[in-house]
Amino acid sequence: MAEAMPLLTRLLARPALALAGALQKTRIAGAERIPSSGPLLVAANHTCHLDWLTMAIVVYRSGRAPRIAARADLFTVPVLGWIMRKTGQIPIYRSDAASAPKDGGSPASSMGAMARALAEGKSVVIFPESTFTRDPSGWPMKARTGVARLALANPDVAVVPVAHWGNEGLIDPWTGKVSWRKFGRRRTTCDVRVGEPVDLSAYRGRDVTHELLTEATEKVMAAVTDELKAIRAADVAAGDGPRERRWDRAIDGDPYEKGVLARHAEIAERQRRRARRQAERRRRQARRKGERRGRLGLKSLKGLKGLKERLSLSSRR
Repeated sequence: MAEAMPLLTRLLARPALALAGALQKTRIAGAERIPSSGPLLVAANHTCHLDWLTMAIVVYRSGRAPRIAARADLFTVPVLGWIMRKTGQIPIYRSDAASAPKDGGSPASSMGAMARALAEGKSVVIFPESTFTRDPSGWPMKARTGVARLALANPDVAVVPVAHWGNEGLIDPWTGKVSWRKFGRRRTTCDVRVGEPVDLSAYRGRDVTHELLTEATEKVMAAVTDELKAIRAADVAAGDGPRERRWDRAIDGDPYEKGVLARHAEIAERQRRRARRQAERRRRQARRKGERRGRLGLKSLKGLKGLKERLSLSSRR
C-alpha cells in the first residue's frame, strides 16, 4: 500500500517545488530505484544547507512523503517549526547547545522517532555524517552509526544511497554567507544519483557490536560515495577523487573548527537574544495587564464611593 501523504505536504509541495526550481536546477538519475511503498531509509551525503530541500524533492517526486531528520533547533523557528512538525519532519538532538533546545528531547528520542516512522512503513531521510563533511574536497567523511542501527532494527527497511553535487557553493556552511549570483536554474545545477538498495543481510541476526555497526555503516557510505564518484567523474579523472581512508575528524581533525564554533556561538547568542526579547515582552504584557487592572479597580472604588455619597444624600432627604 502506498504511503499516505500528509495534507500540508500536498498543499506546500507545488510552491516548494517552484521555489526549488528558481534556486537551482535539479537533475535526478535512478529515481525508479526508490520503492513506492514500505519502510524506506534514504542515506545521503551532506555538503550544504540546501541538502534537505534536494532530498525532499527526490523523495516527493518518487511518490513518497519526504520526512527529513533535521537539526532540532529548526523546530523552534516560528512558523517553520510548526510546518516541520505538521509535515512529519523529525528533530535530531545533538549534544552541542547550539542545536538542542530545552524541550526534553535527546539523541535517544530522535532515534526512537525515526524507528517508529520506519516501523509504520514511512520514509526517512538521514544524513549519516550528522553534519557537513569536513573532507577538504567535499567527499563523504566517516559517518556515525545511526543509519546502521536503524537499518538492522527493521528487517524490512530498504536502505537507499543517494548522492548529490553541484549546489554546495550557494551558501557557505561555516559562515552562512549566501552567494546570490550563483542562484538560478541557469547558473546552478544539482545532480542527484539514486543507487540500488544496500544489502545488509550479512549483518542481520548477529550480535550488535560497535564493530558490526561501523562496518555496516561504512558499506552504506561506500554506496553513497560510489554514486558521488559517478557524478564527479571529471574530478576523479583529474586525481581529486575520494581518499583511500575516509576523512575522520577524530584522526584528521576539523579544518573548519573555528568557523563551526563561531557559527554555533552566533546561533547560541541569537537564541539568547530571542529569549531575552520574549521575556521582556512578557514582562511588558504583565505590567500593562496590571496597570489595566489597577485602573479598573480605581474606577470601581470611585464608583462605590459615588454610590455611597448618593445613598447618604438620599437618606438625609
